Amino acid sequence: MHKARNIAAVLAPLLLVPTGAMAKERYEGTAVIRTSDSEYTIPIECNDPAQPGLGFNTEPSRITREKTGRSSMVNLRLRPWKDTGDVIVSLNGYVAWIPPPSSAGGVMSARLDMSPAKMARDNMPVLLTYDMWKDGDRPEGLNGVQFKANCGFRDPEAPAYRKLPSPDAP
Repeated sequence: MHKARNIAAVLAPLLLVPTGAMAKERYEGTAVIRTSDSEYTIPIECNDPAQPGLGFNTEPSRITREKTGRSSMVNLRLRPWKDTGDVIVSLNGYVAWIPPPSSAGGVMSARLDMSPAKMARDNMPVLLTYDMWKDGDRPEGLNGVQFKANCGFRDPEAPAYRKLPSPDAP
């Protein structure tokens, strides 16, 4: 009986390890996203500071607001897609599957067209799938989205937003 109590006393503190203590380490970075008329600079968290292709996402909004008092306004995420060799990029309600963009020194950039992640088919909501994307069965969405992710540098001005001049402006 005493032996069981002693074992329980030793094991009890191990059970109280915070869940986050077992989580993968995340590295602070910055992404700049450009659409046809806007530019967003956002704080990101990367899986590896030297290899953005291993995945990154917008820092959680709660943390960004606590640090800066501002919101990122957009949510960018990149992660490997299953065992395909492709990555999935999502920006708010839009998505694209692409070959991993090349990166050097923890910096990756890409220009891509994105489709809405959800659409209607036969008056029913449908999620866009990888197979649909690869088959070209995807709706028109955002064209020419550019992003640059730097997993080794956190811009102190992030999050930030600016309106881009219209290409038609004199």
